[in-house]
Amino acid sequence: MRILYLFVIVMMISSCGYQLRGSMNVDGLENIIIISNGHTSISNMLSQKLGSSVILQIQDYNTYPVVKINSISSRKRQLSVNSSGRVDEYEIIKSLDYEIIISENDSVKGTLKASGSYDFNETRMQATSEQELITNTAIDKVLTRKLIQKLRYNLKQTSQE
Repeated sequence: MRILYLFVIVMMISSCGYQLRGSMNVDGLENIIIISNGHTSISNMLSQKLGSSVILQIQDYNTYPVVKINSISSRKRQLSVNSSGRVDEYEIIKSLDYEIIISENDSVKGTLKASGSYDFNETRMQATSEQELITNTAIDKVLTRKLIQKLRYNLKQTSQE
């Protein structure tokens, strides 16, 4: 009876799409050139994940593929207010404009977006600042993961052609 009960629970959990998240597999993405207009947290995370170095300025490169981070923009807006009309929660929205250069004649441009929110408490500014920093880091991780997925997808499409 216990085995049947356990089996039913496992089937229900797996049928709703739940799965454990492991570390991202970056095999085959070790020799990627990363071009960024500064040492941003996203370019640093990307460099750390791929084991590549970040080139700060555009220069002649003769190896491909290249990930070029054109710009990163961030916007903060009020998400909710409390009964006294003061901000209760903020949302941070980030956009990442990128270009993946696969070869001399093949490149893909795009924009990735991610957002997150945090509670604002003006009486506990230190904790609020830490929450904002944690939210920014989480958004950067999401954008980095999305960029690696785009890179992997485009490299796979090119190798199939």
